[in-house]
Amino acid sequence: MSKTDVRLFSGHHFPGLAVLILLVMLSFSSPPAPASATSQYLESAHLNVGFIQSAFFGIHRLDAEAAFKTFARIIGRNMGYDISVTVSSFESARELAAMPPDNQPDVVILESWSYMKMGDLDWLEPFFVSSDQGRVAHPYLLVTRHADEGMALEGLRGAALNLFFAANAEPGRFWLEHLLRESGLGTPEEFFNPLELHTDPMLTVLPVFFGKRDAAVIDATKFELLAELNPQLGRLKILASSEPLVSGITCLKRTGWASERFRQDIVRAMAELHLQPAGQQILTLFKMDRMVPYEPEYLDSMLRLHAQSRSSDNLK
Repeated sequence: MSKTDVRLFSGHHFPGLAVLILLVMLSFSSPPAPASATSQYLESAHLNVGFIQSAFFGIHRLDAEAAFKTFARIIGRNMGYDISVTVSSFESARELAAMPPDNQPDVVILESWSYMKMGDLDWLEPFFVSSDQGRVAHPYLLVTRHADEGMALEGLRGAALNLFFAANAEPGRFWLEHLLRESGLGTPEEFFNPLELHTDPMLTVLPVFFGKRDAAVIDATKFELLAELNPQLGRLKILASSEPLVSGITCLKRTGWASERFRQDIVRAMAELHLQPAGQQILTLFKMDRMVPYEPEYLDSMLRLHAQSRSSDNLK
């Protein structure tokens, strides 16, 4: 079967790494320093930031570099550093894992699925995951308007599907791929016709309710919020649901920083963002509560999904 056309429809899209940049920038914002402070000694430091390319969906690399240079200037002004910045990207977890020590980034932003594929790296330490509505992990739902009692996934062959595809939404795509592989139904692009990607939750779900699309995949938190605003959306049928899944992971290099103080200042800024008024406003804007310190158990469900997907591939 030939691949169907996959189209992207954007509403408001705020990629996770750009969000992180803005949040940390705001956390360090302060009134201009007194004239006497401009002559203070600045500790030289270099920040090498690496990101997986899929985490920058819709963002130009030059924009990312400009944002990190602004971030570096704010750090220097407020915390006594003279920072130079290098921004690099990698296409896959395998490429990151194979990087020689001299090229390894200080800060790495990637999706949880890529983190799974990368495996444990001695030089890299996971530090944060994001929280939305008090949750660090969210189930993903396959919803439809036409599901009858006992309807199987096979009944959606050739259906028109909307897939929510935005910052912190990558696990939904990986879960859908696994769901179809597990049932021997091929890839999402082969099974659905057409498959459209949407960065706006409302535009993902409403066409299903009005019968213009057959089904949608969206995270449960956003679906619940939409149903609160539009109670009739509760009439949509949930055909399948995933375990709660963590989305993005922010990692830091363990050693090789300009100083341990510099590394700890970066960590502290991320951890305390939700305690500052400016940080709370931007977190609310981007539907995040806070940056939560990483705990290994947060990835248990992703590990199970990754293992199940590998098992499905081995059976073919």
